[in-house]
Amino acid sequence: MINIYSYISIIKPKGCLTDVSVVAINCAILGILDYNFFLITFAGLLIHGCCNIMNDIFDFNIDEICKPNSAIRSGKLSMKRAWIYMGILLSAGLIVSLKLNFILFICLLLSFIIGGIMYSHPIFRLKDIPIIAILDIAICFSLESIGIWSVYSPLTSDAFVVALYIFILAFSLLFMKDFKDIAGDINSLPLMLGIEKAAWICSILTIFPLISLYYLTRYDNQIFVSICVYIVLAIGCIQILMDNPVSNGMILKNRMHMAFVIPNLVFFALKFM
Repeated sequence: MINIYSYISIIKPKGCLTDVSVVAINCAILGILDYNFFLITFAGLLIHGCCNIMNDIFDFNIDEICKPNSAIRSGKLSMKRAWIYMGILLSAGLIVSLKLNFILFICLLLSFIIGGIMYSHPIFRLKDIPIIAILDIAICFSLESIGIWSVYSPLTSDAFVVALYIFILAFSLLFMKDFKDIAGDINSLPLMLGIEKAAWICSILTIFPLISLYYLTRYDNQIFVSICVYIVLAIGCIQILMDNPVSNGMILKNRMHMAFVIPNLVFFALKFM
């Protein structure tokens, strides 16, 4: 019997909302919203989902500690089916992206290589190298941003400004996810520096997306609303970081996702609704 929930949970839909926000901020700054928005989002979600599946496949032993109820570790989804499922999603995502734009196809393919294979595969295993692991993910999101822009417009300096904002946003926030999995991680910022120092660094890093968001106001003053929203959400993250980021790791991770996603979606809503 097919367990539909396992096929959904393994791609981590909540985390994939970051892709939606990356598409949203690009479309909002360009001032373009059409049916391609949904196709680009679909392709991005599929590739991100593939990276998540690959991570779970190679984290099978670690997940015994961190995520014993995950789809593969719990036995709800066999390793063979996980590989097949990943192959189907990867093929579909790349086909959709190729139909849209060759640059988007290349960017998403590179995202899978960097954020899937190099991040998780035992030969590379970049996820076990603090800082490099987050740099890896941030590069993937910025590549996605460049690919999205290319669907609608030539790659001017503006495309790279937005991609840089996405890179800074991802790199500044994603260290927070390490506190939740500290028990099963081989290496991470909290393990390398200690929980208190890592928490302080994560708190300081929340300033940088604020600076890059302010720079984006050159395109539209409505981004000031997103800045206000980001400040509120970042303060929520800092409150947990200064309290107990390990025991409240899941709450911190959720707030991190909100700080990544919501400001971009707010600007999108103001632009088109």
